[in-house]
Amino acid sequence: MGSESSPITLFEAVVQATQELSNVIFVVFVTADVANFIRGNHLFAPHLCKLHSRIELYLISDVIEMEDEPVIAMREKKNSSLVVGLRLLKRRHLKGFVSAGNTGALIVGATLSLPLLPGVKRPALLATLPTEQGDVAVIDVGGNVSCKAHHLVQFAHMGAAYQRCCKGIERPRVGLLNIGVESKKGTSEVRHAYQKLQALQAESAYSHMQFVGNVEGRGVFQGLADVLVTDGFTGNVLLKTSEGVACFLLEQLQGALEGISTEQKEAVLRYLRYEFDYEEYSGAIICGIDSVVVKCHGKSSIQAMFNGIQGAVSLVKNEFINQLKHELAVLHRQLDKN
Repeated sequence: MGSESSPITLFEAVVQATQELSNVIFVVFVTADVANFIRGNHLFAPHLCKLHSRIELYLISDVIEMEDEPVIAMREKKNSSLVVGLRLLKRRHLKGFVSAGNTGALIVGATLSLPLLPGVKRPALLATLPTEQGDVAVIDVGGNVSCKAHHLVQFAHMGAAYQRCCKGIERPRVGLLNIGVESKKGTSEVRHAYQKLQALQAESAYSHMQFVGNVEGRGVFQGLADVLVTDGFTGNVLLKTSEGVACFLLEQLQGALEGISTEQKEAVLRYLRYEFDYEEYSGAIICGIDSVVVKCHGKSSIQAMFNGIQGAVSLVKNEFINQLKHELAVLHRQLDKN
């Protein structure tokens, strides 16, 4: 509830998830009006009744809208999908939570109601983007508008841990997003973070990641880093701009391919959409909290929401949080020694 997409569109993604993901029970937070529509609609058709045994409609009465101020909304709308969902997640009634709603409210709610992982001072949003050399994990993409140097260093740790846990990259390359590759470029906090990461890189025992220095925007998609560290403001601009450029190019290509056969055209576009369309990626993860929380695009389509759900299920089944705890514990022991 409260996203820019219809709740019925998002529910269609849940129906798709029940068809494609076995042994998972889905709890869907809806108002009474939406629940009545779902029950009286084809979405709960008789031939799907077996699947619907794995869908629980949980009634809520409040809705946090996109324009709501996050802290006030979380305080005043106690019976909203965000507040109730995070509450059940904290009580371990849920193993993961997926939302396409108000990003600020989700981050505020998750930070205030769920335990932080040991040593983590600020949770951050992590999302992946395609590059010439595989996906890059960008952290932060909207959780923290401004960051101190030590926050950026910690984001580097979490991003590296994610790439090792989820992508199997033994020694991820970590870069700082900046306006130039020189160490003196950027804000004072970015320059300070550069110095800290470079000092850690010099330690012979500190081998869990490789700091590659500053990375310019054009270098991101060349695959110069496996982890791209930035503040939430800049990271969100990068993410949204990338999505917009990808959509623009796909539309232009569709017109440019008129001269080839329909089969060839669809094959090319299908491949490019799979590689570059944000709907094919599994949302952003709130890294640093002791639970799986995935934030999907506010305008999520059925496919985008399904991929977010699928991503959350995968993180739970692969015990991502436990792996991340272990990785961070190892990192902090190394830091204490140094």
